[in-house]
Amino acid sequence: MLAKSIIITSGALLLVAGIILYARPSYQGIRAGYADENYIKSADCRSCHADHFASWSRTFHSRMTQEARVSTVQGDFLHQNRYEYLDVKATMEKRDDRFFITFKFPDGSSQTAGIDRTVGSRRIEQYLTKQQGQYTRLPVAYDLVNRRWMSLNGSFFYPDSDNYFQHLAQWDANCVFCHNVKAQPHIDFQSKQFQTEVSELGIACGACHGAGAAHAEAALSPFTRSAWHLQRDLDKKIVNPLKLSAERSLMICGHCHGQRVPEPFDRIQTILTKGDPFNAGEDLAQYYRPIERHVHVGQVSFANRFWANGSPRLTAYEYQGVLRSKCFVKGEPGKRINCLSCHTMHSGDPDGQITAENRTDKPCVACHGQFADKPALVAHTKHAADSVGSRCYNCHMPRAVYGIMAFHPTHDITVPDPQLTASAGVPNACNQCHLDRGVNWSIEQSKRLWPQYFASAQLSTDDQFSLPEGPRALFAGDALTRALAANLLGGGGPMKPDPLWASPFLVEAFADNYPIVRFFVANGLTRSGLPWQLEKPDYLAPAAARDAMLRQWREATNACPADVRQQAGLLSSTLRLRRRDVDIEVGE
Repeated sequence: MLAKSIIITSGALLLVAGIILYARPSYQGIRAGYADENYIKSADCRSCHADHFASWSRTFHSRMTQEARVSTVQGDFLHQNRYEYLDVKATMEKRDDRFFITFKFPDGSSQTAGIDRTVGSRRIEQYLTKQQGQYTRLPVAYDLVNRRWMSLNGSFFYPDSDNYFQHLAQWDANCVFCHNVKAQPHIDFQSKQFQTEVSELGIACGACHGAGAAHAEAALSPFTRSAWHLQRDLDKKIVNPLKLSAERSLMICGHCHGQRVPEPFDRIQTILTKGDPFNAGEDLAQYYRPIERHVHVGQVSFANRFWANGSPRLTAYEYQGVLRSKCFVKGEPGKRINCLSCHTMHSGDPDGQITAENRTDKPCVACHGQFADKPALVAHTKHAADSVGSRCYNCHMPRAVYGIMAFHPTHDITVPDPQLTASAGVPNACNQCHLDRGVNWSIEQSKRLWPQYFASAQLSTDDQFSLPEGPRALFAGDALTRALAANLLGGGGPMKPDPLWASPFLVEAFADNYPIVRFFVANGLTRSGLPWQLEKPDYLAPAAARDAMLRQWREATNACPADVRQQAGLLSSTLRLRRRDVDIEVGE
């Protein structure tokens, strides 16, 4: 009887084991032959990594590209759902569980586009429509910060235009590569048609950890999981950016945060057909090279995306900034500074993916420990220890980079040099605080305070650089420089200028012919603490309406000192004659 019982029990256990083995998922070999072979979905990672899945879900990465559903669309398709621009009337509607935008044109014709996907969930929400199998970005978007509809003409560095569809874009050929995992456009070069696939919409687990099939399949075994917990150095068949060399870890982020061209360039045909060849953990340089100021593709130059010294002036070039920095160049190979020196993917504030602690000087002091001591810090910065002038980021990573309706810290970590502003138009950190002082004043101070570095610095002979730098840049710079100055004068920088001094300059700048400059002006004129209570001026309104707003705001700023108002009028008219406008294709 005992033997029979043992046989029955063993048979039952084998049967159960067989059922479990048969029923368990199989990951290896999925998508065989495609660029995303052995890539799994983030949902597949969830059962073992629930905490990481939850922390990732809170990030803007996870919501970068989404199917348009009631649970994902943030734009107002029900209430404030009409928007007129350039005499084209757009009406946004929700019909059952779908979303639509109908465009009515001045000639009486109309066109309705269904919303199939959204791009972005932090500052603006853009909309994709699928027509004949192709995804197209529509020309209107929803401003998530100001809760209003807008034309994408208002977020790029181009002057006022009568082209309503100026920023209509093909998603399959461009946006798909950085806003999703393992893009595969599958273009037919004869028909110019795409049959785009991605491993997963948005920036998901595979973007940073690579193909997860081998890891997931191995993890199905409780014995393997136990061994991994007991011996941390075992190969888990997955890429962990924290365990890579600094250079390879940086490349994972640089794959998207470093706009690039194929290497060699004729690889572009393979990329547009078979898909993006790069996998996390590999050498990015084997497939791509970062775009730099001197790079051309045919007749297209990328020079305007960089300051004259080669430093990036747009986001999505953070990789290039880090590669230029002495903190990286002079670092020990394998242990250099990289994105994870400051940022974290699974904790901290989703806005910037950085912890509160790393918003302080802590990451810098980790290497430059001598400045943890307050007297040494003051001797180094020549500013009070608790002032904005003693914060590492403010001086060495000033907000001089534009991206999606905001300015961000440069990742080109440098020593502030006011001479570059006078000689090459590169903004300097000193005048981001000292907006009411000239560049020549900053050069004089650098010579006085840091003679070991700037003893031979020369003042500019151009008299404009003796004028207050905030107003000078606001009227004499190119469009990006003017937008940056408007942001700083409006309180968007480390130092908040007196609004009674700054506002008359901002009012005159509302006459700018670039909508993006007026956007930052409008924000600055309606920041908190002002003595007037006027509605934010509409930077995308028709010219006649903007002229009326300008008159209204000039009246409001009669509360400001008369000499400041007079100076604002004089500088706006004289400095505009000196400026050279350069249009910039943002490329995001």
